[in-house]
Amino acid sequence: MIRRPPRSTPSNSSAASDVYKRQNYIFLVGIAIFLGVFGGKIFHRFKIPQVVGYIVVGFFLGKSVLNVWTETDVNTFSPLVNFTLGIIGFVIGSELKSEVFKKYGRSIYIMLISEGMFAFLAVFLVTVFLTKQIYLGLLLGAIASATDPASTVNVLWEYKARGPLTTTLTSIVALDDGLALILYGLVSVFSKAMIAHEHFSLLHSIGAPLLEIFQCFALGVAGGIVLSVLISRTKERGLSISLALGMIALVVGLAIYFKLDLILSSMVLGAFIVNIIPKISEKMFEMIKEMITPLYIFFFVVVGASLDAHTFVQATVILIILGYLLARSMGKILGATIGAVLSKAKKTVTKFTGICLFTQGGVAMGLAMSIAHNLSYVGEEGKRVGGVIISVVAATTFVVQLIGPVFVKLGITKADEAGRNVTEEDIIDSYRVKDVMRKDFTTIAENTPLGKIIETVKEKESYHFPVVNRKGELVGLISLGNLRAVLAEEQLNDIILAEDVASPVHTLLYENQPLKDAFEIFNKKAVDYLPVVEKEGSRKIVGVVERYPLIELINRKLFERQHALEFQS
Repeated sequence: MIRRPPRSTPSNSSAASDVYKRQNYIFLVGIAIFLGVFGGKIFHRFKIPQVVGYIVVGFFLGKSVLNVWTETDVNTFSPLVNFTLGIIGFVIGSELKSEVFKKYGRSIYIMLISEGMFAFLAVFLVTVFLTKQIYLGLLLGAIASATDPASTVNVLWEYKARGPLTTTLTSIVALDDGLALILYGLVSVFSKAMIAHEHFSLLHSIGAPLLEIFQCFALGVAGGIVLSVLISRTKERGLSISLALGMIALVVGLAIYFKLDLILSSMVLGAFIVNIIPKISEKMFEMIKEMITPLYIFFFVVVGASLDAHTFVQATVILIILGYLLARSMGKILGATIGAVLSKAKKTVTKFTGICLFTQGGVAMGLAMSIAHNLSYVGEEGKRVGGVIISVVAATTFVVQLIGPVFVKLGITKADEAGRNVTEEDIIDSYRVKDVMRKDFTTIAENTPLGKIIETVKEKESYHFPVVNRKGELVGLISLGNLRAVLAEEQLNDIILAEDVASPVHTLLYENQPLKDAFEIFNKKAVDYLPVVEKEGSRKIVGVVERYPLIELINRKLFERQHALEFQS
């Protein structure tokens, strides 16, 4: 007798729905990363930073277009997004090495205050001019001072930037969230009191943000002490990474629980580790950067999915949006330029820092949400102001997250800092054999007598001599070692020919071959000299590659790429 499956009870139906929903979330993660990779590569092909592609993909997947990612879905993944922000903060913190601040410290602090305050003042003045509302200008001005560290640093990493401009940018975006938090704390209580027609406490408005910054530092340092002790006592690299990721999660979780800035807390954690155990942590930071690429892609796709295109068409905020964008951009450029001039920074820093500070992200949106939440208790006017602020910040975030990374790339390219933060492997991968082979080598004809060979060897400093036929094709190789056995036979100088003493050549390079193949052959075959032929299958010799001169060349190129800018004014 065949039994029918039991009918789904309401509870069974609910449970099945929950399972389906969880499976659907996994699908959303997969499609976000998969399409994000393709979107990033497409934009990269047009020389646009990949992060823009991730955001655009998210925008099309989000509620504004396809609605594959609903607002509920975006909120569901907020823990993972927060964890990713924590990792970004941690890695940014690793760039804040003590020697950097000793070298660029004064310049960075002056530029930080200057660009933040000019952006604040510019947005404040424009907003008051357009709306006649001082409190709205103060709140938007405080938000405008923040720069998104995630997308800015992502572009610097993508293009392997290194130099004074890159160092300045990394330091400023790592610190100006704290400046924005201070400004927000100073103006929020005052603005709230103006809206509610109440008195405000200046002491509270200054003390609250300073207390939060102190708490973020305390949390990051406490986590750093524990993590540094644990990492110092383990020799397993994989375990060190696991401990680091676990500590980041703990710090982020505690920051959220105590309502602290999770990016600032994570940055302090990373900065503490890189300065306390620099040698031990160096490889760990590099491996974390490599491992978390999928998380970065997912994060920026979610950022794009959370943006709402309808914000642009609200007539009441369009004018404020345009004014905010123009004022903030000009404030950043003017403030950074003035700060750089006052601090006597390098020319590239003075010229290009401002245009690299347009990005606006999580901190700005977080401050906007916080303002809207706080003002919701101040009557209808408070709710209206909160709604306007969210609309303006969401719309401007969408715009600057698209154009901001492009300007970061433009700045580091104009400053000639793109592609300088490279390794030996990066240098090797950028060359082919024909780029480094020696063309001024000496060949010996196959019918050359031993006496002539000895004269040639005495005249030249080379240790190896390719032997060629009449067509210039390689038939063998003579080295000083080959000649030892016949040097004593002077009576055979006219009888023994080059082809008689030449060793057969089984391993060759061709000129269009990747240079990394040459290093693989050197290591596997234990040879120091390789002839280069025209193409695969050919025997016509066109050059030679020697192991140790090649290593010296790569080291010199690496030094030039990494340090040439250090000596420029």
